[in-house]
Amino acid sequence: MSLHNPLEDEQPILGHVVTYSRPLAPAVRNYDDKSSFLTKIVGTSTASATRVSESLDYEPIQNKLFYDRMKSRKEGKKKLYGYTGHTLAKFLVTFLTGILTGLFAVALTKFVGWITEWKLSLIENSMQKEAPARIFVSFLWFWFIGSCLVSLATAMVQYWAPASAGGGVTLVMAYLNGNHVPNLLRFETLVTKFVGTVCAVSSGLPMGPEGPMVHIGACLASVITYMECSCLTEGGLFSCIGRKKEFNLKEKLKVLDDIVSDSDHREFVSAGVSAGISSAFGAPIGGVLFSMEEACSFWSRKTAWRCFIAASLSTFTIQLALKSTQHGMIAFHNLSTMDNKDWLLQLPFFIFGCGVAGLLGTGFNSLRMWLWKVRAVKTRHLLRILEVIGLVFLVSACGHFFGWAAGTCKEFPPDWKTEGYGLRFNCEEGKYNDVATLFLSSQHHSIVKLFSIGYDDLIEDDDLEYSTAFSIGGLALYVIIYLILMSIGSGVAIPGGLFMPSIMMGAAWGCLWGMCLRIWIPSWNIQPGLYAILASTSVLAGVFRSSISLVVLVVEGTRGIEYLFGVIVAVVIANWVAHHIHHDGVYESELEKVGNVFMLRDEPPHRLFTLTAEAIMATGVYGFHSIESVSHILEVLRNTAHNGFPVFGSDHDIALDRSHGHHVNNVNNNNASSNGVPNGSIGSMIYPEGQSMSFSASNNGMLVANNNSNNNNNNSNSNDS
Repeated sequence: MSLHNPLEDEQPILGHVVTYSRPLAPAVRNYDDKSSFLTKIVGTSTASATRVSESLDYEPIQNKLFYDRMKSRKEGKKKLYGYTGHTLAKFLVTFLTGILTGLFAVALTKFVGWITEWKLSLIENSMQKEAPARIFVSFLWFWFIGSCLVSLATAMVQYWAPASAGGGVTLVMAYLNGNHVPNLLRFETLVTKFVGTVCAVSSGLPMGPEGPMVHIGACLASVITYMECSCLTEGGLFSCIGRKKEFNLKEKLKVLDDIVSDSDHREFVSAGVSAGISSAFGAPIGGVLFSMEEACSFWSRKTAWRCFIAASLSTFTIQLALKSTQHGMIAFHNLSTMDNKDWLLQLPFFIFGCGVAGLLGTGFNSLRMWLWKVRAVKTRHLLRILEVIGLVFLVSACGHFFGWAAGTCKEFPPDWKTEGYGLRFNCEEGKYNDVATLFLSSQHHSIVKLFSIGYDDLIEDDDLEYSTAFSIGGLALYVIIYLILMSIGSGVAIPGGLFMPSIMMGAAWGCLWGMCLRIWIPSWNIQPGLYAILASTSVLAGVFRSSISLVVLVVEGTRGIEYLFGVIVAVVIANWVAHHIHHDGVYESELEKVGNVFMLRDEPPHRLFTLTAEAIMATGVYGFHSIESVSHILEVLRNTAHNGFPVFGSDHDIALDRSHGHHVNNVNNNNASSNGVPNGSIGSMIYPEGQSMSFSASNNGMLVANNNSNNNNNNSNSNDS
């Protein structure tokens, strides 16, 4: 039987395709190596052909080699680390995934905070100068710094790791549902995702770190799995600390099959997803539910344990590293507890506000899908970079123009100066510009301030007008402009998520609605901050169409368990409104856009209910015999888009018809192995010259030639597979 070593660099016959099992190997590039230097820099005007979707094998390959391996395993004495150490190795992967994901979240938060603080200090210094064009100088500073940051991030995406663009949650979901997405979980994707997210968020673009943290957690799980596997196969469980042990090929294959099979790799990636979302929201239970509800199509008790451990460790790591007195990702204050009477009286207002917020989320989905028609082609590298620079220009122009034209100068609250929040802009000493602060300051701090506007923060001044931290007109203008900017930003070639922008837009609308109600009904216990929390939840539900996991994420992230009823109402109302206007959420529409990634919908189209298998079957079945020529194998693999092929009995004449015969077995083109480790050869192939050669199928879907001198042994064993 011919086995191919996944740790060696064979050249597949049909071309080099990278798989998940080697995340540190060189990735596939978007251009041909023979292209000119100018073409590689500028890009091409036409998009590359859509790749045929490949699937992963989450079920074990049961062949003769598999059963022989199971029978050969001896029940030895159980040691402290188990029988073989593989179970301990899997727990180590889970622990490291949770801890490292938390550390990445801490580093991302620190870098974004430092860069944003430095950028805003430059803007404040330029605005304090008594120059006639100080607003224009501030605009240039904001645009220049943001352009440098996004140019670096977009260049890394376009030229080094294209799979790192966007939030990454959609493609991770596709992987966990069995789709092979090239280069999705590689080391360069991890680095680009982290650097790009830091640049995107600190540049002031309407993007957040939550979605990228999910992708970062999945990448960390994949990279750690590969490194753990290399450690086990190269020197034993404790090789990294000095103890060496030699492994032959069969022992290496056993380790690889137990550690990095597609099914095990799926569990680790699921744990990485939970760790990523929990580190972003400070919500370990919500992270587990998000992985179960949104990401995974397969769920088991073992998967749940891995997700729970990783999510808890990531959250615990953040709490230790940041040493913050705040609890949750979005800590707020000044809100009082509402009694049952207040909830009942204000329920109609909650429903209306959440319904409008759901419309905002649905409007965002519709607008971003319409903008796909005018997006630059992904292979136009320079055009994609200019597209992001143009978005920074729009954000800077809107912030400075509307801050100058519609901003209101207000007195600094006592706690704002100590926290460093609020932009003076063109106001006099001791005051800040509310509109400029919303557009140009950190989104995270703005959300906290909006959530913290309570009943007593709306006071009647000397002119009998109600005043608060933000004006009603400024909030209304901000919601409209931010919706447009957020729609333009979704789809550009830069890492960035939509959770934070959705929360920001919902918080602005909810606070606006709550302030209006507070003015109209001053005797009621109306808290604009509470309306901001519920509206943010509704926008998230309208954009992502989540339900249970979203409720837990919001409650854990805000530590607002007393507002659980309102959060549930917000999710239900927003999902109902959004479903009747735009059926697909962000994840479904993104998958439709990719085109070559397939996922079954929760509710299939109505026309499928009346169809039978006969209506969708294709005629002219391609198949193989147990002995085939190399030329026919290559011809079939090049000219077909599916992965499964029947194996016909040898009693049929091969030369007469290759589409009929007695079915004896199946061959999977995509993966006759477990994550690059073949469980057996497809069969013995006969060269046209008569030379015998055995082939094995690797995880990248390609047949890899294994030229061995002992052909007789290979033939006798492979025919049994």
